[in-house]
Amino acid sequence: MPRYFFTVLPGLEEILADEMQAKISGVRIRDKARGKVYFDSDLPVEYFLTLRTADNLYRFIHRFPVGPHKLHLHHIEQEISRLDLSMIRPDSSEKISFKVNASRAGNHTYSRFDASEAAELGIMRRYRHFRQDHSGGHQLEFRLDLVQEEAVFAIRITDAAFRYRGKMREFTPAALRPTVAHALVWVSRPEKDDIFVDPCCGSGTVLSERCAYPHAGIHGGDLSEEAVSAARANVGHTSGVHLKEWDAQRLPLDSGYAGKVVTNLPFGRQISSIACIPVLYEGVLREMKRVLKSGGQIVCLTDAGGPLLAAAEKADLRLATVADLRLKGLHPSIYLLQKD
Repeated sequence: MPRYFFTVLPGLEEILADEMQAKISGVRIRDKARGKVYFDSDLPVEYFLTLRTADNLYRFIHRFPVGPHKLHLHHIEQEISRLDLSMIRPDSSEKISFKVNASRAGNHTYSRFDASEAAELGIMRRYRHFRQDHSGGHQLEFRLDLVQEEAVFAIRITDAAFRYRGKMREFTPAALRPTVAHALVWVSRPEKDDIFVDPCCGSGTVLSERCAYPHAGIHGGDLSEEAVSAARANVGHTSGVHLKEWDAQRLPLDSGYAGKVVTNLPFGRQISSIACIPVLYEGVLREMKRVLKSGGQIVCLTDAGGPLLAAAEKADLRLATVADLRLKGLHPSIYLLQKD
């Protein structure tokens, strides 16, 4: 049975594994490492492309030990040259352009570029019709990950269009990656009768991800006219979606109206002064609680855990941390808040 792995933003491994088990039968999850979820399956690749928390899909080829010194680069070349890659293009003898992307974590005396060059030389030693191409027009892309004294070699199946949903988007400052936005939506457990609200919608990435599932109604808004305009462009004319320019501390929604509130709270570079956050979060959480039904839940992303906890206590909302992420040099967390 072929083995694969998905790459995912570090911290989202458990959420992706949960999505996989919910959406696809016939998948055996083998391991979860930082930024990766390994699994076995003999299903067609198309089945895996329904997963929205993943960044990219790779087919696992080989795992082998590596040494830390430059003289061990020759071992990488030799090891790769022994691999049978016929499953990639079994009937092709035409020229195939390729590249190897390498990553390195550990006390190696060589760079990741040295490692990728060694792997490329190994491929070309065995397969004379393969040629290196770093121009961006390559047909195949391999991945070599070195972690301490272990290497994993794989081939990439998806391209950048997969994690960006295959379409151009309008972006505003601090816009979420679609995969992270989907993780927030997935934690909220989307259901067909949900009334869903994103009070700080920005360019609408969370709303777009929620539109992938049936719903009873979706409401989003932002204080920025530019953000709401971008959100309209990104969400399109999806039925049941309502967008407005609004203040998240004064939502034009009835009390007890919504069952799910999911949002990327302003944090980090989105806030001009860190002193604003406690007051802002207190006002926003108070308003989110007001529009929630009894038993409703809030899922949010922020790196300001202290102010969020203080605001949750004032609003009498139960708070739990779901996942700690690494995102653009920041370390935000996904939080789940419950209204009794």
